Amino acid sequence: MTARETATLISPLRVEQLADMLGTSHFNRVAKRYSGEKGLNGKVASRDALNMTFANPGRLEALAARLHPTELQLLSEVRRHGGVMDGWALYSFARLRGLPAPPIKLDPYSSNLFEGYKGAEFAGADLLWTLFADGLLVPASVPNPWLRDAYAYYRHRPFPDLPPSWVLADPRLLSRLPEVGAAPLTVTLKKADPAQAPSPPQAAARLALHLQELLRGLRLLGGLGVTQAGTFNKSALGKLSKLLPALEDTGSWLVTAQQLGVVQLDAAGKQLEVRAEQARAFAEAGPLALQSRLAQLVGVLQRPEDEEYRMPQGGALRSCMAALLRDLPHATTEAELLRVMSAVIPAELRVQTYDYSRLIHRPATTPQVWPLWFGATLRGTLTEFGLVRVEQRNGVAVVVPTAPLKHSSTPELTPAVPAPPAWILQPNFELLVYPAQLQPPQFALLQAAEAVRFDAQTATYRLTRESVYAALEHGLSLADLLGGLQAGSATPLAPSMQRTIQDWAARRERLTLHQGVTLLEYPTRAERDAALASGGTAVGETLRMLGPEQQIQAGVNILNYDQAPAKTLKFGADGSFSLTGEQDFLTRQLLEGRVVPAGQDKYTVRPTPPGGLPTSFLTDLEARSVGRLPAPLRLQLGVWSGSVPPPSVAAVTLIQHPQAQALAQHPALKDFIGPSLGPTLFTVQAGKEAALEAALNILGLAPNRKIVAPQGTASDLLMITDTRKKREFLEEAIRNGHNLLIQYNEEKSVGSGWYGSRITAGKRRLEEFRPLRVDRAGSTPYLEARELKSGEDERIRIQYILGLAIR
Repeated sequence: MTARETATLISPLRVEQLADMLGTSHFNRVAKRYSGEKGLNGKVASRDALNMTFANPGRLEALAARLHPTELQLLSEVRRHGGVMDGWALYSFARLRGLPAPPIKLDPYSSNLFEGYKGAEFAGADLLWTLFADGLLVPASVPNPWLRDAYAYYRHRPFPDLPPSWVLADPRLLSRLPEVGAAPLTVTLKKADPAQAPSPPQAAARLALHLQELLRGLRLLGGLGVTQAGTFNKSALGKLSKLLPALEDTGSWLVTAQQLGVVQLDAAGKQLEVRAEQARAFAEAGPLALQSRLAQLVGVLQRPEDEEYRMPQGGALRSCMAALLRDLPHATTEAELLRVMSAVIPAELRVQTYDYSRLIHRPATTPQVWPLWFGATLRGTLTEFGLVRVEQRNGVAVVVPTAPLKHSSTPELTPAVPAPPAWILQPNFELLVYPAQLQPPQFALLQAAEAVRFDAQTATYRLTRESVYAALEHGLSLADLLGGLQAGSATPLAPSMQRTIQDWAARRERLTLHQGVTLLEYPTRAERDAALASGGTAVGETLRMLGPEQQIQAGVNILNYDQAPAKTLKFGADGSFSLTGEQDFLTRQLLEGRVVPAGQDKYTVRPTPPGGLPTSFLTDLEARSVGRLPAPLRLQLGVWSGSVPPPSVAAVTLIQHPQAQALAQHPALKDFIGPSLGPTLFTVQAGKEAALEAALNILGLAPNRKIVAPQGTASDLLMITDTRKKREFLEEAIRNGHNLLIQYNEEKSVGSGWYGSRITAGKRRLEEFRPLRVDRAGSTPYLEARELKSGEDERIRIQYILGLAIR
């Protein structure tokens, strides 16, 4: 769709292609009306007759001459809208002019429309379904409000991109219609003079800014996920709303963007993404084209006032309101507009929901809600979209329709005049924007800023590093950004602000990423520089990056970094290592400056402060090692890379007794005793050692000077009840090469009669093990471990482990 087509819709309808949608009997009827032939029977004969009619302009002109005056008026109105329009707007057009329904020969008791449907019975419904019967108009969807079905199951949407309530006419017929003006209105409205002169078209600019801000947020978020039911993902919608604090109702604007076609589902149907071409078309067409398109879609969108007043037919009512306002010859009062709307619109829309599939009325709203919703819509959606202006004059609300309603198909552009400043640049990187004074190129500049707030007459934007990055990534040059900011501002661009923006742009361009490149390494920089004469790019001191078209010469040793690195490092138990082969480029970079000699042909890793090594150093080093790194070295590297805390050393006084818990709770001792180190061992608070010893002497408990370390007992076991945490503890012990003291229950098989046997906890054991691995039997985790005394391997169910201690 081009920029011009965003305001002018062209009907895609071809009547001869609708045989499956209409059904045989209905298709035959349409062919007879178009061709004037009688006795047509069958889809093939009817399709041939239609093809001959559309190939013969004389036949189409004869059909146009036979049209009923109401049919001619309705088709002419559809032509003025490009061949496609909202059915409710067309319905209101006819009702406001008192057009009678065309006479039609159709059995009222037969379901002979679209294979099983009848015409609806509410007031004025036959204005449209009579044209459906002869194919002069075709609905975008079946079923629709102008049809009712008692038994039909047929559903069809031949034009899925159009809203279900819209109607179409064949453009070949429309092109042969005689030129007729719209019939005069039969309703009269009292005239009211507006209190204010027309204001600049700032509403259109505000709409364009809102849409542009929504698209900016979607691009930053990388799209918005949808559920399987097609609704917006709540978490993603929350993130988008947080990104766009200036938009009050992000969800409504997402729906609006979908209807405009600038946002659509991706190929997988899992998230919404921006259609760059369509967004560019609206940007090129300008704000007035966007506003005119929204005027056409005003009846399709679900708006906040519909939910607030529980008006299920809010979209249809807005379409009827827009049609009345479009035909309004002058400003009028809100009360007068409400009176005419109440007379023209059927009660089923205003008071009740009409269930066309079951021919019953279902109460949905009370009559008192209709005027409340009407007033809220005038001051809400219609004012926000710039379609009306509501003024107060002597205590009376006056409604003034605006240009987008009068010229919704072809918006008129104002002549070019010298543009006043569009914004004021402030030292805190904020822009105070005047939407009514924005020129088309300046909308693109505002994509480099994020909206902070939208007010009645102004909008506030802020330049940030992220917003400038995003604009530069989407093609805006730094020179255009700086020049445009200065050209559109009433105040000069501060030198400090200009330097900051330039610095942001420079930081963005400082790092270049090359993927899948070929690097050649040379012994010296001089040899590398000499080789650059044959092409390539210098990288570092001794590397040359080949271009896409350059080939590697024969005889060059090739290292493929897509594969696992060669294991060329062999570590000893003391943490030193030797080289077993040639080191590739990445290995040399890994070791450079981080190792020191440790004897003949041996090296050790240089000690560094905690956090001095990259967190990936241990993994990268072990990937190049023959076998597993020694446990002490793994501990050292963990501390040096910051992934493991350093050991703690402190002087401490201990108190030990089999009933140490009772001593710690004694009133005369508890102020001197610190944290527990085990059931029999407590620390003594620093500086209170002498006081504790004196208190023990007073109690007749003079202490000795011996501390006995428990050996092979369960007193210092760590009790973990959660199986997942036990598994994590065991895996960490395996990685660090620790032996463990484990208290556990053996597995025991217990018979269950006819049902076989089951596993339960058996004898309790306490042994020291070297843990080997953790695996699973089905969903049950087990520990494979080697008992240190016997050297036998044991398989222990992790769920049955009662306590663990590192040895």
